[in-house]
Amino acid sequence: MSQILIQQFLNELTTLKKVSGSLSESVIREAFKDLLKGWAKQSGLVFAPELRMESAQKTAVIPDGTILHDLRVPLGYWESKDT
Repeated sequence: MSQILIQQFLNELTTLKKVSGSLSESVIREAFKDLLKGWAKQSGLVFAPELRMESAQKTAVIPDGTILHDLRVPLGYWESKDT
């Protein structure tokens, strides 16, 4: 992962903490999403927010983000949690 992307993310977290006084899930979610989107783009992948999938038990699963290859093959999932 690019040092530039990581530094942008850390700078955004610092700003968010100063302004909000918190680093809860709802505060850091967008900054982390930007980090994942930037990394995916650099790696020739696609970031899809809240992509609905069906589990083996036939229930709906909606992670906060999914990193996909071009052919819609998932590489990884992101579920936002508090720091």
